[in-house]
Amino acid sequence: MKRLIYRNIRTTYDLRPHLFFSLLLPTLIYIFIVSLAYNKIVKPIPMYGRYLSYSTFFIPAAILINTLQFSVLCGSMLWTDKYNGMLEQILSFSSRREYFLSRVLSIVIISSSTAIVLGLISIPIIIEEITFSYITPFLFLYSVVMTSMIFSSLSFCVSTVVKTPDKLTMFNRIITTPIIAVSGIFYPPDYLPPLVSEIAKFNPLTYAAELMRASFLGVQINVVWHMLLLTFFALITMGVAYTLFRGMDVR
Repeated sequence: MKRLIYRNIRTTYDLRPHLFFSLLLPTLIYIFIVSLAYNKIVKPIPMYGRYLSYSTFFIPAAILINTLQFSVLCGSMLWTDKYNGMLEQILSFSSRREYFLSRVLSIVIISSSTAIVLGLISIPIIIEEITFSYITPFLFLYSVVMTSMIFSSLSFCVSTVVKTPDKLTMFNRIITTPIIAVSGIFYPPDYLPPLVSEIAKFNPLTYAAELMRASFLGVQINVVWHMLLLTFFALITMGVAYTLFRGMDVR
């Protein structure tokens, strides 16, 4: 499986210009331009018993936008392997379980590395309002890892059933756009219309965003409950993805 993980990471590294301009650059624009501009438009947001500037509210969770989009893109590489004829060759010397786990683990490794870099470079913008503690790194990584596992698995599910690249792109956009919109990344979930706010409670990105903010702001949320929910979502999506993958025709 180590060879497969290395192959996946190497393939992703070879795509670095595309990944930078399509995924990383938009996130940097969100962090360094959009959030600062909205500071002058949006009033401080009352949350967690204090008032947060929009940058402080938005930036920690914005890192997860990059994680989600990257996970969806890398999860869809299953489709690329299949229709380039690579998957059949890989499964001739590796099991489906090894292939699946190597994909998920490589996505977790790369998305976590990217998230750490984004987190470090965004600290100077919100340094006056953040509160670090011994649990900060753990909460940060947990939210990123769970987000990677959940949405790479969802993308895996899509890749097992679609037949054309156009449908793959369409379904991946269907996954990302509504989930980001109904997640509390751009605004507190309580600010959404009542029905949409209730739907947000079933969105794993909502809990990942709250956990990410807790890592930066030291806010008091029910950490254990959020972690259990994210773990539940991850186990369900990975189970469904692996079941579909096991039944997929690789030829």
